[in-house]
Amino acid sequence: MEKVDEFLEYIKVSILDKSIVDTSLILSDRDGFVLGKIIDKSSSADNVIDNSLISTFSSATDQASKLHAGNNKSIVSFFEDRIIVHINVSNVILSIITDTESNVGLILGSQDDLIRSLTSLSNSIQSDIQDM
Repeated sequence: MEKVDEFLEYIKVSILDKSIVDTSLILSDRDGFVLGKIIDKSSSADNVIDNSLISTFSSATDQASKLHAGNNKSIVSFFEDRIIVHINVSNVILSIITDTESNVGLILGSQDDLIRSLTSLSNSIQSDIQDM
C-alpha cells in the first residue's frame, strides 16, 4: 500500500494542477476496497469517503455506460462543501475530493493523463486477479 500512496503523491504533484489545493486522492477497486489514499490535512475527506460510496460509483458508471454513448469514464458530484470526481480506469477507481472553489475543468482536463498513469496499475491488478 505504501507504493500506491507514493504513486498517488506522484499523481497529485505531477499531473494535477498545483492550483488545485485541498485535494485528497483515494484509489480503490470496483468493490470499494481502498488500495491507497492521500488525505489533505485540511480536508474531512477521510470521513466522507467510505467503501459504500466508492462501490456505488462503480454501479452508477455501469448504468451510465448503458446509455449507448460509449463507456463512462468519470462522474462529477457537487456537494455543499466539496466536489468529488470519480475516474474509472478498467477495474480501479480514482476518487479526487476537493473543495468547491476548485476548477473541475482542470481536473477533467488532466483525465487522459490520469488514465494513462493508472492503466499499468489497473493491468497489474487484473493479472493478479486472473492468477488467483
